[in-house]
Parts: sequence; structure tokens; C-alpha cells
Amino acid sequence: MNSIDLRENENFTVASRHTISRREVLAGSAAAGAMALSGGQAAAATDGRRTFTILHTNDLHSNLIGMAPSSDYTPFTLNDDATRGGFARLATLIASRREARKDLGPVLILDGGDYSMGTAFAGAIRETGAELQLLSRMGCDATTFGNHEFDLGPDGLAQAISAAAKAGSLPAVVASNTDITAKDPTLAGLQRLGTDGLVRRYVVIERGGIRFGIFGLLGKEAQFYTGGAGAVTFADPIQTAREMVTLLRETETVDVVIALSHGGVEQGKDGLFTDGEDVRLPAAVPGIDIVIGAHSPTALHEAIIVNGHTPVVQTGKYGENLGEMVIALGAGKLTVESYRLYPIDDTIAGDRAIADQIAVFKQQVTATVFASRGYSIDQPLAVVPLDLPNTFSDIPASTILANLCTDAFRHATGADIGFTANGMMRAGLIRGKAGVQTVYDVFAVAPLGAGVVDPTAGSTLVTGYFTGQELKQLLEWTCPGSVDG
Repeated sequence: MNSIDLRENENFTVASRHTISRREVLAGSAAAGAMALSGGQAAAATDGRRTFTILHTNDLHSNLIGMAPSSDYTPFTLNDDATRGGFARLATLIASRREARKDLGPVLILDGGDYSMGTAFAGAIRETGAELQLLSRMGCDATTFGNHEFDLGPDGLAQAISAAAKAGSLPAVVASNTDITAKDPTLAGLQRLGTDGLVRRYVVIERGGIRFGIFGLLGKEAQFYTGGAGAVTFADPIQTAREMVTLLRETETVDVVIALSHGGVEQGKDGLFTDGEDVRLPAAVPGIDIVIGAHSPTALHEAIIVNGHTPVVQTGKYGENLGEMVIALGAGKLTVESYRLYPIDDTIAGDRAIADQIAVFKQQVTATVFASRGYSIDQPLAVVPLDLPNTFSDIPASTILANLCTDAFRHATGADIGFTANGMMRAGLIRGKAGVQTVYDVFAVAPLGAGVVDPTAGSTLVTGYFTGQELKQLLEWTCPGSVDG
């Protein structure tokens, strides 16, 4: 048995295990599996204990193909590019790990939300529901709403879910503290989905003799960033979690309660992740057994153990990693047997069926997002001689890219000065092998939102007149640490 490294910090314990070999990673078949609400092998029993496995993702942000740049992504040839992610590779690894674990107990596949918005695929999500379709085809049992699911408004969200459902591929969408009951015409689509059971407060999955109760929460900070939520409102996540735990334990009589928490974790001065909404949630609601976190987004290579029994996990972003947690259940207590992140990289051959479907979605993206402007998704657009990075934390490192964006805004509008927000830039321009940047790569730099007059993908450019004094005050307000006085 592998040894566990434990480091304690007040009420939190960080647990990790030694690395599993690449042979074990790719053991088993690559057969895909669809969502199931019951069935599966009986949980493996050792000394009266049962085990189960959770494979999980979060903050995928419509990264259906590996980045970056997109022209370097080669999912069917190994060890010839440095791109990370890609749903074809992810599908292969999910199938492989599920096959490797299936005889040792039930396997769940879960996602922590923000599955959409961030690339050109999200620009056509209202027409395709591509992200949800592919999650379902990869076997995802349940996902929840992140703040970016509301970027195209509640009606746009409803259209995306409906498109996936119409195509016959939709995981359970659990949104426990999302209130869509207001009398507002923009909520009609979500309300219909709620009536049809396609958006629900929770789901119960019985698999391998274990009843799992799964619910989803949008954290308070994430709620702040739901600028497109409109008439949708959100209840307090902790109070909602208490209600869900009582309901799932007492009415649904589940064995395991799992929260899909789009709240985030925070790093302390000691370098450990022992705070954040994903951590505070089980601390306040100890009836939660497992937290699949999201939103930060943070690649946790070790599970955070809250109150001695509840693991909190995250995989980072953009499908760069797949999380795998093995849990033992015995005598009413859960124990983390192992936890690790598997990198999604060019050592994994992609699933051809998933790749073929993505190729179809590419055609739809070109027709929906780019054709009216004379472009296509894979069209080469520019060459960069070196990386133009984008980070959300290192503002100076992102300045060159920000200047490029604002210069483009000035060129497009004829303005004298251009402004952008760091959070509106979602990706850098990475040189890769030859520096070629396609329409897909350039769009990914600023992919969020939809127009006001023109409802197609991409936030509206707005021009206005400002005095020198107003510009000075604007800079002092937005950059208080950078201006004297």
C-alpha cells in the first residue's frame, strides 16, 4: 500500500499519495460510457469496507481542443506537441481510468461548473450545446452552473441546455441555490427545463450498491460575477447546503453526499490551500462528505481534508488535468484512499469519435460566429515571434498583450485611448512551433459576452467622451496602488 503524506493545519489536513505509473494511467479499454443513474458493479469490499472512485473536472471553459496554439494540437500523434487539454484526449483518459477502476467499485464522473465560455465554441453554444453534449458522451454524471454559464443571459443558457437535450446528450444539471422562479419572460426557457427535470436541485445516483446524493452550489464570489444572470437570483450557499444535506440524508436516504461547489479555494501565506468558499462550505456543513470544487481555478495536487473527513478537490482549468479520488466507505466513515491529478497532454491518444464530433462543431462555429465577418475557425490570422502571456495575477506580465488588445480596440473604433479589463482577457498568444495564430486562437484572447445590438459572440465595444480629469480619476479608481497622491 502506498504511504500517505499528512500535513495538518488547524482543522484541515492535506493528503496525497505517491505517483501512479503511466502504464496504470492508460490501463484498460477506451470504451466510452453514457450517464447512468443506477447499475454498475458492487463496491469492492475489504474488511467490510466499500470503495468507489470519482473522476472529476472543473472550469473547462469550452476548451474542446488543446491549447495553445490550436494549430499545434495533434490528438492522434503522440509526443510531438506541447499543448495541454482537449476533449478527445480527456475522453480517452476517462474511459481508461473508468475501466481500470470499475471492478473495484462504482465510478462517478463529475464536473464543478464553468464548463462554458472561453473559446469560439462557446460563441455557438446556444445553437449546439456542444460542451454539455461532449460531457455527456464522455460519461459525465452531473455538472452544475458556474458564473460564466450566465454570460449569455438566462435565455442563452436555456438555449444551450435545450440544444444538448435535443441532441440526446445531457448530464444531470444540478443547481441547488439558483432561483429561476421569478415572473420574467427571460426565465421561461429555464423554467421549462426545470419542469422537465433537465435542471434540478439535486440528483440521486445508485450505483454498485451505494446511493450518492449530488447537489450544486454557486458560491458568493461567483454570484458577484454573474453579470448576465438577469432575473435569476441565488440563495445563500451554506444555508442551501444545510437544506440539501437534510433532504438527501433523511428523505432520499443516501449513503454519500457530494457537493459540486463553484466557490473556489484560497492560498495562505504558508503556501497551503486551506481557505476559500469550497473549504468553508464543509466546515460549516459537516454533513457533506465530498466537495468537488471549482472557480478559483486551482490545480490541487492534494485533497484538502476538512474536519478530518471531508475531501475538497479541484483540477485547475481548461481540461489540463483529470482528477481521480478513490474513497473507502466503512462503518459510516469515508476515507480518502488515494488522490491525484492526471495531466491531459500529448502522451494520450485522442478518442476519434469525440474528435469527429468536435470537427462537426467547428463547422457550426464557423457558420454561427465567423462566416458573417469573412473568417473561418481554423484560418491562419497572424504570427507571433514570441509568447504573449496572459495571467490573472501578474499584471505587468500581461501588459504587452493588453496593449495589443487596446490598440485593436482603438483601430476598430477610431478612439484615441483604449481600455480593457484584465479579466476580459482569457488567454495569451503562445508561439508554439511556428508562431501561427488562427482565428480560434485570437478569439480566445477576448471571448466573453455577446453584443447588445448584434447578439453574436463577443462583448460590445463602447466609445465615449472623457475629459482629462475624468480619465485621471478613472485611473486612480481602477489602479489605486499605481498613482501617487
